[in-house]
Amino acid sequence: MVKRLSRVTVLIEYGGKRFKAQIRNTGRLLDLIYPGSDVLIQFRYGGITRASIVGVKVATGVVLVDTYLQAKSFEIACSLNKISWLPPYQIMRKEVRVKCSRIDYELYAEGLGKGYLELKSAAYFSDGYAMYPDSPTLRGRRHILLMKELARSARSIITFVATHPLTIGFKPCESGDAIVAKLLRDAKLHGVELRAVKICMTDENTIVLDDDNLPVYV
Repeated sequence: MVKRLSRVTVLIEYGGKRFKAQIRNTGRLLDLIYPGSDVLIQFRYGGITRASIVGVKVATGVVLVDTYLQAKSFEIACSLNKISWLPPYQIMRKEVRVKCSRIDYELYAEGLGKGYLELKSAAYFSDGYAMYPDSPTLRGRRHILLMKELARSARSIITFVATHPLTIGFKPCESGDAIVAKLLRDAKLHGVELRAVKICMTDENTIVLDDDNLPVYV
């Protein structure tokens, strides 16, 4: 990578040519996206940028940073019944509008009714732990408060997607947003399930579910 142009675009060099690439991740990713970092890209047709960044190579493998692929991989794992803590609920709808906000998934279980699941990228890695968020996020705070409210009458789950190959667990990032960390602890006390999954990309560009129930420490 040559340099970062904005929160969502970078200038990369490939095949002797330089062009813009999109970052489909709202985190700052300062530990991954910086001049000289070795990124994996996926070419695209149309749009402002010619490619999107899929992952970043690190000493121990590849970190999957593309939130679209993170979500798609999670959805496939759910459809194959690989997420042990989700049944008897299943994903029924995506991008559901609830109280002027959008929740990633509406769940349903026969006899139990609806549930809701919000997916968050935890690509930031420190001392063995995947963390969220790596910067202040008003949107993230609103989502946590909404999931807490929904937990009064439905199953409510916030799931963090860890993607660094050395991840051993998940922790809120106090330095990124101390308010989010506090809200997560409070949400858990009020019935919100805090879950984490480890989804990794291999050197062969294959995405695998490494752990469907990664330990969460709040």
